[in-house]
Amino acid sequence: MSESHAEFYERWSAMARPYFAWQFAQFRPFIGRRVADIGCGLGSFVEHFLAAGVAAYFGVEPDPELRARFSRQHRDGRVRLTSTADATSPLLAEELRAAGIDTTFSVNVLEHIERDDLALRRMIEGTKKSGHICLLVPAHPFLYGTLDALDGHYRRYTKASLRELVAKAGGDQVEWVELRHFNALAVFGWFLKGRVLKEKTQANENYALMNAALPVVSRLESVIHPPFGLSLVAVLRRK
Repeated sequence: MSESHAEFYERWSAMARPYFAWQFAQFRPFIGRRVADIGCGLGSFVEHFLAAGVAAYFGVEPDPELRARFSRQHRDGRVRLTSTADATSPLLAEELRAAGIDTTFSVNVLEHIERDDLALRRMIEGTKKSGHICLLVPAHPFLYGTLDALDGHYRRYTKASLRELVAKAGGDQVEWVELRHFNALAVFGWFLKGRVLKEKTQANENYALMNAALPVVSRLESVIHPPFGLSLVAVLRRK
């Protein structure tokens, strides 16, 4: 019997924990007290937010099975799911504003949403003034291949296209804090597997190799921001 989407996600999340920690570290200086995690899945970042001392964590997840598993796995009183699961809905912005969200966090989510401009608009609208919107999205359209299709990606971004998206979603309401590439080493493997070999599965050994390389790669990128990378790290401040 093949595993369900939620079962695959749970297995993948367990293997990718060191990578999640590295992703979270990119945004740690901008994390406030009341956080919305857009597309939270099973809550892979919950432990990092709690360790950072957040007072309240609100997860936004559209998948019913993932929502159910999230609720079973996270019992801390600071952690809850929002009532509104649709990241493009105006109701989400209202719910985030009512919750006093000062940090909206979205890692590898916008590429899965056809109307990414609406989703980003809700994030901006739902964040308090002087709060931050923290984004990580896949970079370089030339990398789009079978692995992106497998993951349900509509697109990959450039710095220019992400700036255009922010302007469309509500650029007059935010200012740029940071925009840079992230995880340069993974570009070569992603291109080989997705564009050259055209693989249609994510093998377990991919994560073992990634985890083994992380200590070296993370140290290098903490000193020198690479000119290219598998992803883009973006931080906006709400005016």
